[in-house]
Amino acid sequence: MSGGDGRSDGPTDGWVRAGLLVAVTVGALVEVGTPHRHYGWLVNVLALAAMGVVGAAAALGSELAVAPAGQRGRPEREPRSDPAAPACRYVAGPTAPTGQTGPIAPTAQPGKPRPFLRERPTDLSVPRFGDGARAQGFPWLLPERTVQNGIAADEATVGALAIRAASVVGPGHRCDQPAEPRQDSYRIGRTRDSRYAIVAVADGLSSAAWSDTGATTASSRAVTLLREQIEAGGFDRLDVKELYGRVAESVAGQAAGRGVGTSHLATVLITAVIAEPDASGAARAWVGWLGDSSAWMLDPRVPRWQFAAGEAKDREGPVVSNEVAGRLPDTPHLALDGYLTLAPGAALALVTDGIGDAWADRAGNVNEYFANAWRSPVPATRFTADVGFDAPQCLDDRTAVVVWNGRAA
Repeated sequence: MSGGDGRSDGPTDGWVRAGLLVAVTVGALVEVGTPHRHYGWLVNVLALAAMGVVGAAAALGSELAVAPAGQRGRPEREPRSDPAAPACRYVAGPTAPTGQTGPIAPTAQPGKPRPFLRERPTDLSVPRFGDGARAQGFPWLLPERTVQNGIAADEATVGALAIRAASVVGPGHRCDQPAEPRQDSYRIGRTRDSRYAIVAVADGLSSAAWSDTGATTASSRAVTLLREQIEAGGFDRLDVKELYGRVAESVAGQAAGRGVGTSHLATVLITAVIAEPDASGAARAWVGWLGDSSAWMLDPRVPRWQFAAGEAKDREGPVVSNEVAGRLPDTPHLALDGYLTLAPGAALALVTDGIGDAWADRAGNVNEYFANAWRSPVPATRFTADVGFDAPQCLDDRTAVVVWNGRAA
């Protein structure tokens, strides 16, 4: 039912009317069913008074329930949207106490109304370090063109090796105007006999307009060519110069097909082949690289990921340079390689600098968190959430492929 002012009756009106009906009914029953009928009017009065108190309490409770904290007793107002608000507006999230890592629960501030959010708050389903990054709370936007999805993930077993892989577009790219596509790419594969696992991780340069295409081409082509090299010449005769030279030809062909220069598809690349464990349980790994993507090893007895291969950045200065010495398809002859040994239970990670830079920073505790979280294989969903971690100044795309020597540590 609606009143004259066009508003619908609330729950308080229902309580009052029900109370009146009960009072009249009780009074009538008392009049008819008792020898002292002259007390019926008193029962009616007492019932009406009691229901008045109940109605007032219900009205007060209803108002307290809908009013924001700090505004008790005031009518609720619909917050107005601000048309001048920027598309990527920071929504402040809770701050982690000193020494705390991982997700933390939001806390309400006494005496202050909860703000109206036009965007979602910082995503607390991912690990958070310190105050996190401002862009982590911005909405995800779609790029003008899409070569690959914003998130990719895999989970696999190759013989005695366990593999987890994930790639997530960085906070700085997904809320930009216009949004940038994910410029990282990875591929995983194996030989036909499953004796070798093959991994390739590419990171397109942000300055290159088609770097996502370059990275996708490089990672896909590298796995195919490594499989061919292993089956033709064996694990001990892998040729990094031939491999990266042929990958460069494929990337250059993509550039020619689009009618742009090779610099528009510039990417760095790191690759690995991990052999099945020997009789002692140790597994050998070959790693080849060009650029600042890196390989890290995790010993079960050590609480940190240890840098193992890749172009090490100079981190002594106040600003870490992102300039790379080599890239595809222009300088494949600068590629380097080497062999590593994984002890039983150890892990090898190939990562782009979106993760590698955070692991190399000893001022934070990101490395220790990932060493503990990835000491043994985790589900791909948990692995992907970890790769999407939130940390100050970590805005780049991030990709990690981890291979454990042993399905479980």
